[in-house]
Amino acid sequence: MFNCREKVVNMSQKKSKILIVDDTPKNIQVLGSILDENGYSVVIATSGKQALESVEKTMPDLILLDVMMPEMDGFETCKALKRNSKFTDIPVLFLTAKVETEDIVLGFELGAVDYITKPFNTSELLARVQTHLALRKAHETIARSSNERKELIHVLCHDLTNPIGFLSSIMKMSHNDPAIMETMKSQFEKSIENSLEIIKLVRMMMAINEQKMELIPSSHDLHELIMESLFTLDLRAKKKNITFDISIPADLKVSVERISFVNSILNNIFTNAIKFSMPGGKIELMASSNKGKVTLSIQDHGIGMPQSLLKNLFDLRKKTSRTGTAGEEGTGFGMPLIQKFIQSFGGNIEVQSIEKSEDANNSGTKIILFLNEG
Repeated sequence: MFNCREKVVNMSQKKSKILIVDDTPKNIQVLGSILDENGYSVVIATSGKQALESVEKTMPDLILLDVMMPEMDGFETCKALKRNSKFTDIPVLFLTAKVETEDIVLGFELGAVDYITKPFNTSELLARVQTHLALRKAHETIARSSNERKELIHVLCHDLTNPIGFLSSIMKMSHNDPAIMETMKSQFEKSIENSLEIIKLVRMMMAINEQKMELIPSSHDLHELIMESLFTLDLRAKKKNITFDISIPADLKVSVERISFVNSILNNIFTNAIKFSMPGGKIELMASSNKGKVTLSIQDHGIGMPQSLLKNLFDLRKKTSRTGTAGEEGTGFGMPLIQKFIQSFGGNIEVQSIEKSEDANNSGTKIILFLNEG
């Protein structure tokens, strides 16, 4: 059963940060005072170049950008900002005394979301700022919700594949050997139980994503958890003639939530290790403990991964799926999920990899889990 509890959500909000870009001190003073009095955090830039440098150092939630500035005007500054993918989602509102249609159209074409005319009307200024901050927040919420749903779909489609695949294999084997159903009855029941627990896990993740609950880790024997996972993946490993070399101290316990640790962490890691190992390969598991901390490493000697993929491994927005050495397909969502669960247990994860094209004799991937001792 899951161990969980309701979570008290901290509703305090950080101040929205607004960057004012204007070369006129009086405009900066007026704008800064209005925004500060209404609870916003204000950052100042007096030129387009300074604005670009400021955004690199600290990301604002919204930019108020003067059109008429020497050297680099507002249009050029906006164009430079929107060229950088890191800043494309920052709403830019032009500050302008010019209300010609062609200038307004140009501003929108360059990526601005609105404009405010000088001299400033306080009510209009605040209304437009509030509107675009709310729109950005809504956009971020939708994007976050989309990623969370991708995670849930991954758990259902990927993690259920292992127990259901095992059940399917046993059913096929029983056509030639009906007695196998009775022989493997307990394993059959365990796979069904795992499938149901994964569905419960998805429901739990929905509650966690909505910050209503959190998983509570408890003490479990690490070797038993590993063997539970490897049992489910046994047929997959045998298909590629993959062997596991396991060196886990007896009675070593870890503090984890069992269902997510076995099905969403170990199963994912072992599946990838099998997937990217060459047929006949070996995967090494080692664990040690020190001062209440457990280090578990899973080392394969397969094809490894390029550094370009390694740096995006935990980013759901980046495509990291690849075809395995026997043509196995994947979704690329596994590692972000693993990191999410590991961190929910108060642990961490590290990935090291050498691509086969870089060093054919030492290629492979090592995944290191840092866990609390149970």
